[in-house]
Formats: sequence, C-alpha cells, structure tokens
Amino acid sequence: MGLGCLVKVSIPSSGPGRVTIAYVVSEEDTDRAINIVKSKIARRAEEVVFVSRVSEELLDALGVQRGDILRADGFPSYR
Repeated sequence: MGLGCLVKVSIPSSGPGRVTIAYVVSEEDTDRAINIVKSKIARRAEEVVFVSRVSEELLDALGVQRGDILRADGFPSYR
C-alpha cells in the first residue's frame, strides 16, 4: 500500500475561532491526499494542509484502504 498522509483541516466554528481536525489519508502523494480531503469532507474548510507522513504499518493497523480517510480522533469521517 505504501505511505499515507496526516492532513490537518481547519473549519469555521459555530462560536468564535475555528475547529481543527486531523485526518489519516491512505495516499502517498501529498497533493492528492489534500484533494481527497477537500473533495470528500472539507468543502467549507478555511485551511487544509499536509502535516506528516503516515507509515504503512499504521494504515494497516487502522484498516485504512487506498484512497480512504479516517479521522485521527476516531469519529466518523463522513457526516
């Protein structure tokens, strides 16, 4: 499967400030990983940025398949 990416998303909050959520993306290419997050979840995001590489072992342990996304905090990715 290869490496994945940790991507940080900042969205407007219902109160002051913004909410930041991290996602594990099973995609080696950082630009593609960011585009996957933008197209599937973060349409109203203020900021979507690459944070770090994620190992293949972690992707396997989390059960993240190629092109899939998983919220780093364990909450559902799609709402």
